Amino acid sequence: MSEVKEIAPENFLETAYIYCQMSESKRIYQIDLFRFIAAIAVVLYHYLYRGYAAGNMSLLRFDGVGEYVKYGYLGVDLFFIISGFVIAFSIKHLSLRKFCYSRFKRLYPMYWICLMMTFVVTCFWGAPRYHVTFVQLLANLTMVQKLFGQGDVDGAYWSLYVELKFYLIIALFLILNRFKKISLDYLVYFWLLLSSLRFFVGPSEIYDALHEFFLLDWSAYFIAGIVFCQIFLHGPKMQHVVALPWCLYISIDAAVGRIHWLERTFHSDFSPYIIGAAIAVFYLLMLLVSCKKLQAINSPRFVKIGMLTYPLYLVHQHIGFIIFNHLHPYVNKYLLLSAVIGLMLAIAYILSDRIEPWIMKHFKS
Repeated sequence: MSEVKEIAPENFLETAYIYCQMSESKRIYQIDLFRFIAAIAVVLYHYLYRGYAAGNMSLLRFDGVGEYVKYGYLGVDLFFIISGFVIAFSIKHLSLRKFCYSRFKRLYPMYWICLMMTFVVTCFWGAPRYHVTFVQLLANLTMVQKLFGQGDVDGAYWSLYVELKFYLIIALFLILNRFKKISLDYLVYFWLLLSSLRFFVGPSEIYDALHEFFLLDWSAYFIAGIVFCQIFLHGPKMQHVVALPWCLYISIDAAVGRIHWLERTFHSDFSPYIIGAAIAVFYLLMLLVSCKKLQAINSPRFVKIGMLTYPLYLVHQHIGFIIFNHLHPYVNKYLLLSAVIGLMLAIAYILSDRIEPWIMKHFKS
């Protein structure tokens, strides 16, 4: 992103549900685990660091502990890689209709439920720090509220807009594929070429338009995810050896470039070495998955925690901060933190294990 906003998972992000369409025999359980770890990292980043450090979001302060989790925002970077992987997996049959239908039913119904929950909590208990309007709610129902000049009901929703633009790029690829059969590799290398313009082209109207439409702040993550999926499905090839290191370089360069915003916002130092090392670890983990080298932890036990990720992302931030702001004078802050995290996980479990299957049942009928 050209300007870092609320850092939250994937959201960041309906990837917690995309796996439902895969057969159990082909489900990649390690990614469920990685997604959950990334989500917890972002939750801790918000609660222990982001809320108090900037934006006047939370009154609960964790100075010492917060310094250890301030890099948790990088969980969203991992989520975007995972998103590229699972979307590439889901379009292997190249059906535009199925792609659009599956993305809608996996993304919007749960989002609408969590949006209404956040809206109600904010209306009744959010003041003085949080305010929402009915017009803002209506715009947020579309998930493209930015196009209507309205703010997010929850700051974490920014990443959903990024995801939707990624889906639009994939949809355009599927449309082109209906007229002329082309390999997904063509999208990968065309997109990677556009992503490389950052090193050779200065700001201009044309570049800014390409930057906005093709998500050039985040594109290397999505591209890498697609490449990892190609390796998983077809095995490694020479072009992958070229593409992945270049994606990694672009990813690290973009992430390090955001340090200026982070330090200006939080008045704290951020290490480019830690950021670069974390992103390199993300790439390494996904490479091991794509080469089927982590089968030892490919356990169905991770399905449940993986499914928690999307609703946890949608409900945790502003609702959690509002609870903190009301109860912090009366409850030990560490006890309150533990209780709120437990509450968010419980809500996410109910939504993913009870509500979401009921919704999917109605979609099928």
